Amino acid sequence: MWLLFAPLGFMLSFANFLLTKEDSFLIFWLLSSLVTAGLSLVLFYLGFFGGADAKALICLSIALPGYPSSASPLLKSLSPLFPLAVLSNALLGSLALVFMITAYNLSRLIQSKGKMFEGLENEPLWKKALAFMIGFKIDSDRLKGVSHYIPLQYFSKDADGRIIQHLRISPRLEEEAPQKNEASEDFSEEAGGKIWATPGLPFLVFVTAGFVVTLVIGDIISWLAIQIVAPRVV
Repeated sequence: MWLLFAPLGFMLSFANFLLTKEDSFLIFWLLSSLVTAGLSLVLFYLGFFGGADAKALICLSIALPGYPSSASPLLKSLSPLFPLAVLSNALLGSLALVFMITAYNLSRLIQSKGKMFEGLENEPLWKKALAFMIGFKIDSDRLKGVSHYIPLQYFSKDADGRIIQHLRISPRLEEEAPQKNEASEDFSEEAGGKIWATPGLPFLVFVTAGFVVTLVIGDIISWLAIQIVAPRVV
């Protein structure tokens, strides 16, 4: 789809430049596209972005380098680069999901009296902490067939044939997730039929939500930053 939207966005922005004849718009357009493309590609190669996410933001920077003139967001503290405001709101949305998952796991931790990582005692504390923030325990049957969850837990056998449980935490969860033919399904009963998994929401969902929030509400992170810094300056 980006092969359609990128040229279409380019034509619309170029038509705007021809109509306004403002050299400042051309400079701002190039700046927005270069900064957004550079940041998107860096995040993609670091594994925090999917290819579709990066392409969506690049297309957005081509079509809407700045805030639409018709938009009147509630917050007036705006980032000059509209795509970066969308990205920051998308990141804020994904962070909100992390807080919700953590709150849910805290309630489960209290109910289970601290017993949430049975069989994973030998795993590093940092892996357990990350799993606690981005995932939760679900029935292993929910991972069979088409699933909206990505496993964070897998199993292996040692030289004596004993089953060992592991946590797999990585920015490239989808690429490194255990496949259906791996031992995670065969040995899930070793974990009581429940294993750690994370919701398989593509970041593009947060980008779409961030786009709507940016148009209606504005750049939340920029507004928060100004609220924190401004009183100290005064």
